Amino acid sequence: MWLVRETRWTVIARAGDTETGKVLCWEFDTEPDAVQMVDRLLRADTAGQWRAQDGGTPPPTAGRGD
Repeated sequence: MWLVRETRWTVIARAGDTETGKVLCWEFDTEPDAVQMVDRLLRADTAGQWRAQDGGTPPPTAGRGD
Protein backbone atom coordinates (compact mmCIF):
# COMPACT_ATOMS: atom_id res chain seq x y z
CA MET A 1 0.00 0.00 0.00
CA TRP A 2 1.22 3.51 -0.82
CA LEU A 3 0.03 6.91 0.16
CA VAL A 4 1.74 9.35 -2.18
CA ARG A 5 1.63 13.12 -2.27
CA GLU A 6 3.40 14.73 -5.17
CA THR A 7 3.90 18.45 -5.10
CA ARG A 8 5.21 20.04 -8.26
CA TRP A 9 5.71 23.69 -9.05
CA THR A 10 4.84 24.75 -12.58
CA VAL A 11 5.94 27.94 -14.30
CA ILE A 12 3.66 28.76 -17.23
CA ALA A 13 4.48 31.55 -19.66
CA ARG A 14 2.84 32.56 -22.91
CA ALA A 15 4.99 34.11 -25.63
CA GLY A 16 2.73 36.25 -27.80
CA ASP A 17 -0.91 37.15 -27.55
CA THR A 18 -3.87 35.10 -26.38
CA GLU A 19 -4.84 34.14 -29.93
CA THR A 20 -1.53 33.12 -31.48
CA GLY A 21 0.88 32.90 -28.53
CA LYS A 22 2.86 29.81 -27.67
CA VAL A 23 2.48 28.39 -24.15
CA LEU A 24 5.71 27.39 -22.43
CA CYS A 25 5.80 25.22 -19.27
CA TRP A 26 8.49 24.13 -16.86
CA GLU A 27 7.99 21.84 -13.85
CA PHE A 28 10.12 21.90 -10.71
CA ASP A 29 10.34 19.85 -7.55
CA THR A 30 10.92 22.85 -5.28
CA GLU A 31 9.52 26.36 -4.99
CA PRO A 32 13.00 27.97 -4.99
CA ASP A 33 13.81 26.30 -8.32
CA ALA A 34 10.52 27.54 -9.81
CA VAL A 35 11.10 31.08 -8.51
CA GLN A 36 14.61 30.98 -9.98
CA MET A 37 13.10 30.22 -13.41
CA VAL A 38 10.66 33.13 -13.06
CA ASP A 39 13.59 35.40 -12.20
CA ARG A 40 15.55 34.10 -15.21
CA LEU A 41 12.61 34.80 -17.51
CA LEU A 42 12.23 38.31 -16.14
CA ARG A 43 15.94 39.03 -16.67
CA ALA A 44 16.07 37.55 -20.19
CA ASP A 45 16.49 39.72 -23.28
CA THR A 46 12.79 39.18 -23.97
CA ALA A 47 11.79 40.25 -20.44
CA GLY A 48 9.73 43.13 -21.82
CA GLN A 49 7.18 40.66 -23.15
CA TRP A 50 6.52 39.02 -19.75
CA ARG A 51 4.03 40.61 -17.39
CA ALA A 52 2.19 39.56 -14.27
CA GLN A 53 -1.40 38.40 -14.59
CA ASP A 54 -4.15 39.32 -12.15
CA GLY A 55 -5.36 36.65 -9.75
CA GLY A 56 -8.62 36.17 -11.67
CA THR A 57 -6.92 35.15 -14.91
CA PRO A 58 -6.42 31.38 -15.17
CA PRO A 59 -3.12 30.22 -16.67
CA PRO A 60 -3.15 28.99 -20.26
CA THR A 61 -3.13 25.26 -20.85
CA ALA A 62 0.10 23.92 -22.33
CA GLY A 63 -0.18 22.32 -25.71
CA ARG A 64 -3.50 23.93 -26.56
CA GLY A 65 -2.11 27.41 -27.13
CA ASP A 66 -4.96 29.16 -25.33
